[in-house]
Amino acid sequence: MVRLQEASIGPVVFALAAFTALFASAGVAAGQPAGSVPVYDLSQCIGIALDGSRSLAIAGENTYVARHGVRQAWGAFLPDLSSSYTWQRSERTDFGYEIRDPSTGALLSTIDLDTQYKDKRLSLNSSFTVFGGFRKFGGLKSARNEQRAAAADYAYSRQLVIQTVSVAYINLLRNQRLLEVAQEARDLAGRELEKTETYHRIGSAARSDVLQAKVRLEQTRLDEIRARNAVAQSFADLAHAMNRPLLDRFEVDPSLLDAESDVEQLDVLFAEALQKRPDLQSSAFTLAAREGDVMTAGSQLWPQLNLFGSYSRSENESEFRFGAQESDAVSWGYQVSWNIFDRLQTLSGRSQAKARQRIAEYNLDQARLDAQLEVRQLYNSLIEARERISLTRETIANAQEQLRLAQERFRVGAGTMLDQITAQVNLSQAQSDEVQAISDSVIASLQLERAVGRPLDRLAR
Repeated sequence: MVRLQEASIGPVVFALAAFTALFASAGVAAGQPAGSVPVYDLSQCIGIALDGSRSLAIAGENTYVARHGVRQAWGAFLPDLSSSYTWQRSERTDFGYEIRDPSTGALLSTIDLDTQYKDKRLSLNSSFTVFGGFRKFGGLKSARNEQRAAAADYAYSRQLVIQTVSVAYINLLRNQRLLEVAQEARDLAGRELEKTETYHRIGSAARSDVLQAKVRLEQTRLDEIRARNAVAQSFADLAHAMNRPLLDRFEVDPSLLDAESDVEQLDVLFAEALQKRPDLQSSAFTLAAREGDVMTAGSQLWPQLNLFGSYSRSENESEFRFGAQESDAVSWGYQVSWNIFDRLQTLSGRSQAKARQRIAEYNLDQARLDAQLEVRQLYNSLIEARERISLTRETIANAQEQLRLAQERFRVGAGTMLDQITAQVNLSQAQSDEVQAISDSVIASLQLERAVGRPLDRLAR
């Protein structure tokens, strides 16, 4: 096993380097020939996940909707313009129409008179709200902040996708290394069984020692089966995180991360999280949008001033029309209105908007508290993992020496098989603890970066 000197590099760098060293010799699974399947590094897995992420696609559509909401809000500052054209054909029947002599006025006859005519009309209308009680300004403020909130949500969703894939990738490497540890324990138990059987044949070991060695070997085989299943499950988790649950098996690159600097003090991390986290920025923008809604809801309490104008032209062939058959009309003016009483609709709507504003403020405060708690928890997990790494290294050295002494005592007849099995278990457990500690350290480091608002896009490159 590769050993590193911790004194030459920082704790985080040391943990990452040790993690890479541990997995440098790991394959995808036991017995799988190298090069038989493609190798995907972390950036490739993240790229596949980002391309097929449904949550990211939803966030993108929300951003699209919000962007057009801003466009719609700007449009409210423009005048309305509408046009219409009507073509109509009519048939009219006058029953009992009297025909008289033009000179005498005497009634000549009575008929039913059918008349057909066409009517064409063209109109253009425009209106412009000069002052609407700040409704347009409130709508624009709300729409722009909704767009900013949607963009922040998209950025945070992207970071969550990268984190999810990275954690699944690390867990796959973790379980591959644990499988190697289980296989090493199985091989060690097999060698010890062969030695014990040899000692039994020459009369220096009891039958019970052989049976204990066989039981130990079977236990290690069970551990190997569990470890192999854990590798399969972790690969399924990674494929699911990549949105490819039926993806064929591939190898992963054990050289995972570049070296990083040491983690800052907790108060510095708190300040950075409150300033940079996209989800907190989204909550702040949502609060600003609700403030715009309050402005919009109270607009009806103010008087309204509108300008309007229209143009129309008509052509009517009917002889019964009043006035000329062709006519133009142009009109313009202004309108001032003030809604004095609207059955408490405006006041109630404004109160509801203020309540939603307070809810958004409470959500922002709670999100900040949750972010600080998450940062503290991840910071504690990272510190714990570092301490575990240092401790497990000492434990492995002690367990190896304990196993060597137990083997020697058993060889000379001064020890028991139980002592030797206990030493094997202790060594296997210490090696597993080292893998767990290094994996937890890398995961906690990644999650802490995301929790304080640092982008993880470098992992996708």
